[in-house]
Amino acid sequence: MTVCVRFVLRVVLAVLLAGAGPGVWAQPQNPLHERGETGELTIGSDGRYVLSQSFTYLEDAGGELTLADVLKPDAQARFQPVPQTGSATNFGLTNSAIWLRVNLRTERSAPADWMLELAYPPLDRLELYSPDGKGGFAGQVGGDLLSFADRAVVHRNHVMPVRLKPGTVNALYLRVTSSGTVSAPVRLWQPAALWQHDQVEYATISLYFGLLVGLFFYNLLLFFSVRDRAYLIYVAFVGCMAVAQAALTGFGAQFIWPELTWWNSISPPAGMAATASFGILFARSFLSSALKMPRMDRFIQVLVGGWLLTLLAAFTMPYVVSSWMVTVLAVFSVTTLVVVGLLSLRMGHPGARYFLAAWALLLVGVVTLALHNTGVLPSNWFTANSLLIGSALEMVVLSFALADRINVTRQEKEQAQARIMAEQSMVEALSVSQENFRTLLKEREMILENSIVGIAFLTPDGRFRWANQAMLKVFGAGSNALTSMEPFYLSREQYLTVGAEVAACVSRGENYEAEIQVQQFDGTLIWVSLSGKSVAERDLSQGTVWVIINITQRKELEAKLLRTSSEREAILNSALVGIVLSVNRRHEWVNEKFAQMIGSPREELMGQPSSYIHPDLATWEQFGREARETLIAAGRYINERQLRRRDGQLFWVQMAGSCVQPNDPDSGVIWAFLDITERKKSEEDTREALEQQKTLNELRTRFVAMTSHEFRTPLSGILSAEELLRHYGNRLPESEKLEILDSIAAGVKRMTSMLDRVLLLGKADAQMLEFEPHMLDLQKLCHQLVEEARTQQPDTLCELRLDYMADPGEGLYDEKLLRHIFGNLLSNAVKYSPLGGLVRFTVRPDKDSLVMEVSDEGIGIPEDELPHLFESFHRASNVGTIQGTGLGLAIVRNAVDIHGGTIDVRSSAGSGTCFTVRLPLRY
Repeated sequence: MTVCVRFVLRVVLAVLLAGAGPGVWAQPQNPLHERGETGELTIGSDGRYVLSQSFTYLEDAGGELTLADVLKPDAQARFQPVPQTGSATNFGLTNSAIWLRVNLRTERSAPADWMLELAYPPLDRLELYSPDGKGGFAGQVGGDLLSFADRAVVHRNHVMPVRLKPGTVNALYLRVTSSGTVSAPVRLWQPAALWQHDQVEYATISLYFGLLVGLFFYNLLLFFSVRDRAYLIYVAFVGCMAVAQAALTGFGAQFIWPELTWWNSISPPAGMAATASFGILFARSFLSSALKMPRMDRFIQVLVGGWLLTLLAAFTMPYVVSSWMVTVLAVFSVTTLVVVGLLSLRMGHPGARYFLAAWALLLVGVVTLALHNTGVLPSNWFTANSLLIGSALEMVVLSFALADRINVTRQEKEQAQARIMAEQSMVEALSVSQENFRTLLKEREMILENSIVGIAFLTPDGRFRWANQAMLKVFGAGSNALTSMEPFYLSREQYLTVGAEVAACVSRGENYEAEIQVQQFDGTLIWVSLSGKSVAERDLSQGTVWVIINITQRKELEAKLLRTSSEREAILNSALVGIVLSVNRRHEWVNEKFAQMIGSPREELMGQPSSYIHPDLATWEQFGREARETLIAAGRYINERQLRRRDGQLFWVQMAGSCVQPNDPDSGVIWAFLDITERKKSEEDTREALEQQKTLNELRTRFVAMTSHEFRTPLSGILSAEELLRHYGNRLPESEKLEILDSIAAGVKRMTSMLDRVLLLGKADAQMLEFEPHMLDLQKLCHQLVEEARTQQPDTLCELRLDYMADPGEGLYDEKLLRHIFGNLLSNAVKYSPLGGLVRFTVRPDKDSLVMEVSDEGIGIPEDELPHLFESFHRASNVGTIQGTGLGLAIVRNAVDIHGGTIDVRSSAGSGTCFTVRLPLRY
């Protein structure tokens, strides 16, 4: 195992130092190119050429050299061949700027236009200098610190166009710098060959990310289904793996965050740190390391903390710090996961096989990539993409392991159920076996010496056959011998009573248990707990076995506690407010005042949920939420609300609650209730009185306005007539004098009528309006009412019509009240139809009622004023100059109510009005 761990350490370290990105996406070397002298490569018409192994390099430790400095002879002499360790030019973690030089000897048949690809997306900055055809060099800049839109070629890697002159030697200089790993896997492509290669490569990467997306959502759905935390951790692991790979492959910079250049330098270590954190957490949860290997679990937690610090360092510290942290922690993490997996497999954990298989696939990919990057293995599609394949297979196998977890859980449940059934069968068998041995062991168990409680074996006549030392101590016998229990009882009656109770219990096959007061040898009174049982069931002939405990001290404490409780109970029960102790919204204790408020005995209320005092369950639940929030925040809650008595009657209380433990309602809440129903009623009565006073003030205002208007006109006429008679009476002819006197009489009659209406309305409001029904010819009365309406307003343009469809027989009605009702309705219908129209008075039967309708085609009533139509002194806003007092409909409503009927109105402004009166049929 030690050899295996060392091997894994070396491999992981090699891959991390080499850089995950270039190795994963390294391409096979071109076997057709011809390598010239060091730093020179012959270029023909092949589609691609690997430049990495043909570079010579110069390390600029200060990063201050320019191209002009590099072209100087002394700098040219310092160039040296790159190490030949694989398909990539890798310089590890370095702060130096690396200058790479290669001479490309192009054949005459070689094309001029090429694409130079540096296949390491996390590289911070690169500068390419190629011949400009004029004897100098043209420079291009790239790197992940530049916006993706500024790249010369839209590509996940760093691709720049290069123009080579055929038949000559073209020198290329490449300057690379990065805060992380400096690696330069460089290839020269013909544009068509690069495009063709990208089709396969982009498709492969897309399939990889498609697999990650599928695993992400599939396991997320499984988490919502089974609610197993391991699935959620695995989902986070897959998501972070996707972010890390998107950063390393360049997919993130191209498609996800093209404008976030700051994120390009952070995403590789941040993504790997997050992936490692969730990967280790997943292993911890999946293998149950906290339960099965606690020591190793503590080390795992330390690793998780280290990765979280790495994640923090990726955002707050230089890139090199997080890169070294990733490198070091990866070694320990992979080693730990391998060890944990082997230990879990040895312990027989059901998921250990899948776990080791998954990480083995990933390690195979890592080892293959390391051997590929160092040149040990040939470069092909499988070896170049081994880490991609290994990580994909790892996550698929881990997903299978999670799915197998469900099957294992189900099997364990079934096995547990079978085990429970087997245990139940075993318990039953043991019970039978125990019953068989009970009779044989009973006497021995009963007479065992006991140093804590008194044990005695009594004969059928109540004499001691055997007693232990504790029994002698209970009765203070000392060295005296115990002969009978009778001397210790307070009286012979008590002795006989206990004996009878023991005999009754034995006859029922029960144990005798009691707490009684007895006396010791010296007469000291003590309390003891007796527990007796016959040796033979239901038979006293073989004697009884007793257990006696001195409980005097306990009784004294109970008495003291009872006195204290009684005092507290008396104090609380004498309180003028209801007091309740509520725990978990259940009334554990209530005082007498509260029981009186509710109307139930205290015993019935204790132990009940507090919902019974609230009007309904929804109100109870809402109150619980509000009170709990306030109690947690402030420790107290005060409110006024309605509660429900036992008989269903609601009453008002002022309630105040305080937590037993500060701000902790779960520890219990003490509530105080004060019945404020009478106060609330007084407040309501006061509000009603104020409303009535307001209404009376409004009526008084209306009355004053009405009388000042309605009385002014006839009084003005009377005054004018009086002046005419006073000053011109001797000169006026007799006919004019009579006309003036008639106007005075009409004015007086109008005022008298108005006052009669006011008095009539006053009687109705005071419940003094007389109801004197008698047999009445209703059809005849209706004809009279229609004729009177015609006579009162002879100048009207309206057509009055009576449609009488009821039986012509007599009915029991109050004629005076009916005249008030329909006289007013017909008069209003004619008066408020100034342009004429049909005024219809319809009478028809309807079951047990008589329906009487008065309809017109007049000015109508605005719909928003219909609710106030029957109020005293109320007139519609559209009556204009039409005279009226606003009392007629109020009188009509009172008269209809006295008859026990109803009145309804249908109207709208300009559409006429219809009043419908329903009176009960009376015969």
